[in-house]
Amino acid sequence: MKKIAFSFLLVFEAVFLIYYSWLRIDNAGRVKEVRTFGDTGDYFDNAALPILSVEFWTDLRPPGTALFWKIVDSDPAGIFHLHLGFSILCWGILAFSVSKSLNAFLLKPLGFLTVLGFSLSRDIFMWDPFLGSESIAFSLMALFLALVLWALDEWKTYKVALVLVIAWLLVLTRDTFAYFLLMTIPVLLGSFWFSTYRRAVLMISLAFVLMFFVSADLAVRGDRTFRALAMNTSRRIYPSDTYTEYFRHHGMPVDEQLVLLARDPDPQDKFLVNKALLFDEDQEDFRQWARKSGRREYIKFLWFFKADTLQKVFNETAGQSFSPDVYYYTATGYRPILKDSRLAELLYPVRFGLVYFFGANVLAAFFIPIGWRLRKTLWIAPLSMILLTYPQAVLVWAADVNDIARHSLAHNILLRLGLWLLVFLVLDYCWNAVKPRVEEIFISRFANVRE
Repeated sequence: MKKIAFSFLLVFEAVFLIYYSWLRIDNAGRVKEVRTFGDTGDYFDNAALPILSVEFWTDLRPPGTALFWKIVDSDPAGIFHLHLGFSILCWGILAFSVSKSLNAFLLKPLGFLTVLGFSLSRDIFMWDPFLGSESIAFSLMALFLALVLWALDEWKTYKVALVLVIAWLLVLTRDTFAYFLLMTIPVLLGSFWFSTYRRAVLMISLAFVLMFFVSADLAVRGDRTFRALAMNTSRRIYPSDTYTEYFRHHGMPVDEQLVLLARDPDPQDKFLVNKALLFDEDQEDFRQWARKSGRREYIKFLWFFKADTLQKVFNETAGQSFSPDVYYYTATGYRPILKDSRLAELLYPVRFGLVYFFGANVLAAFFIPIGWRLRKTLWIAPLSMILLTYPQAVLVWAADVNDIARHSLAHNILLRLGLWLLVFLVLDYCWNAVKPRVEEIFISRFANVRE
C-alpha cells in the first residue's frame, strides 16, 4: 500500500512539473524581445574571452554568467532559452528535494506545489529574457538549496562535494554570494561542533573561506571594488558634507567641482560625477588612491559610521531593501503567470515588506531553541535563510548605492522561501508528533465498533 501511495505521488509530481514547465514555456513565448541594460555589454565582452585566459576570470563582471553564455555562443535568443530551461530544471529539483525532506505524506505534494508556485512569482521568472546574471544566479541558488537539504537529510561525502561545486558556481556568478557563504560558517560550526560531523563542517567552512578570498581577489583584479567605490563616492560620499570631510582627512583627493555637481538635486548629475571619477584625466589622483587605499578606508568608514551602516537600510532604503519593485526591468511582452493577485501575494508577499521581514525573523528566532532541543538538522537551512537576511541587506546597502532594489532580490527570495520551508518543516514535525496518538484513537474506535 505504501509503495502504491509513493508511486501515485511520483506520478502526481511529474505531471505537475510538466504542467509547470508548459506554463513557463508558454509565458516565455509571449515575450517580444530580450531585455538589455547598461551592464549587458560587459557580460558579452566577458563571454567573448577565452575561458583559459586570465582576462576571462578577472574581467569587469564575475565570470560565472559568461561560463553559461558560452554554451550557446552568446546568442541572445539562445541565452533566453538557456535561462528558461535551467530555471525550470533547478526549481523542479528544489521542489522534489523539499517533497523528499517532508515525512508527512500529505505535506509532500503541498510542499512540491508551493515551491513551484513560488517560482512562478514575477521576481523570479521575469529574468529569463533579461541579459544579465540574475536568472543564472537565482537558478543556482535554488539548486544549491536543494542540494543542501539533500545533504542535511543524510550526510554523504559525494553530496557535500556537489554542494561545494554549486557553491563555487554561485560565487563566480555574483560576488555577494561569497559573503553569504561566509555568513553561514558560524551557523554551521555552532550547529555541528559537538556532533560527529565536526571535521566535515570544518572542511566545508574552510572551503567557504577560500571561496570568499578567491572571489575578493578576482573582484580587485577586475576593478569591481574600485568601480563600486567610485559609484559610492559620487552618490553617497560627495552628497554628504560629513562623509566627504571624513574621506578628505583620510587621504582621498576631493574635487570641489564634482562635490557641487554631486549635490545637485538632478540624479543624472551624480552619474556624471561617477563617469568623471572613472575616466577624466583630472581624477587620476583619485583613481590611484582608490586602487591603493580605497577599499581599506571604505571598510573603516563603514565601521566609523556604524550607526548609519546598520540603520540606514531601514530608514533610508527600507522599500528597496525589503520590498524591491523591479517591474521596470521586465521584457517587452511580459505577462504574469499567476493571474490571481491574492494567490501571488500569498506565495510571494511583496506588500508590507519591512513588516514581513520583522515577522519572519521573530518567528525564526522563536524556533531556534526548539530546533536545537529537538535536533532538527533540516531546520538549519530555512532559519539561516531568514536570519541572514539583515546582514545581506546591510551588505547590499554598503557595497553599491546604485540599484539597491535589483541587488536586494536575492536575500528577499531567500527570506520568503525560507519562511515557507520553515512552515512546512514545523508542520511536518507537528504531524509526526501527533500521528501516533491519532492512529491510536482510530484503532481504538475501530476496535470498539467491531466489539
